[in-house]
Amino acid sequence: MLACSAQPRGDDQGAKNIRTAILALAAVALGGVWTDAAAQQSRLDTIKRDKKIVIGVRESTPPYGFTDKSGERVGWSIDLGKALKSIIEKRLKMELALEMKPVTPQTRIPLIVNGSIDAYFGSAGKSVERDEVIDFSLITNAVCVKKLVAKNSAIRDTKDMAGKRVGVTQGSLEERLLNTMNQDGRMKPPVRVVPFDKHSTGFIALSQGKTDAHMTMDDALLTLAMSAPNPQDWEVRGPDIFCTVSAIIVQQNDSPWRDMLDHAFCHFVATGGYDALYDSWFKGPNAKAGYERELSPEVRFMIRNQCPDGAERFVQAAQ
Repeated sequence: MLACSAQPRGDDQGAKNIRTAILALAAVALGGVWTDAAAQQSRLDTIKRDKKIVIGVRESTPPYGFTDKSGERVGWSIDLGKALKSIIEKRLKMELALEMKPVTPQTRIPLIVNGSIDAYFGSAGKSVERDEVIDFSLITNAVCVKKLVAKNSAIRDTKDMAGKRVGVTQGSLEERLLNTMNQDGRMKPPVRVVPFDKHSTGFIALSQGKTDAHMTMDDALLTLAMSAPNPQDWEVRGPDIFCTVSAIIVQQNDSPWRDMLDHAFCHFVATGGYDALYDSWFKGPNAKAGYERELSPEVRFMIRNQCPDGAERFVQAAQ
């Protein structure tokens, strides 16, 4: 059963600082010419003009987005992006190219804000602070955060991480949560938070004894453990540190583009595509993720019932 706990939240000044930092990064990426006026034209207009959708994807977060042994970008989120692109093509009655740009936790929001990408398909958890500068689509998934440790590790419960070296990805909710727990005294002695650019780098540090645990969503941890030379030496341990719903990230205040993605997603859900995609990655002995992960009844209910009536007719309505 998925139990979503409250997300770590800073004070108002902290949220303002996050917004300022993200807008500053976006301005730098555009050579300092970013203004709020840049967001007045819908991304949907740009997509129809260029006949191309540009999405941000992760390259090292299996099973959601990663580069396989052949160098191809694959993952559950990437397949979702391809499926929604196909639905949008039918709705708009035009062929669209799909360009994938690699992003990291540090760059994904600035690249949305400055218009370098049209949407981010990944495992982005919703939070109040992020919602200050970008918008989220309808919920596409839900994940829980746990920790990966050596099987002989004494770290079992969350409190056992106190005073230990814990790896996280830079800019993640996990990093912020641990820092908040250090500041408010929930971790005594404080956790030694060690940020990495990607999960695979963090796992290398863990395997070399440079950290004591690595913390992120359980799916990514399971994949890291299975890809290790000796998978039996590693263990993903709960309880859930927190759970969060995930969604597609888009520019703020762009209803035409967000609505297009939401309706395409709901059409995908209503016509059975979502279940088929999820099952291909997480169900049965040939699951692409390499392990089985049942979609909980609570999450399935939430995904289905957020969609409006008539979603199955979205494509036909454009005929």
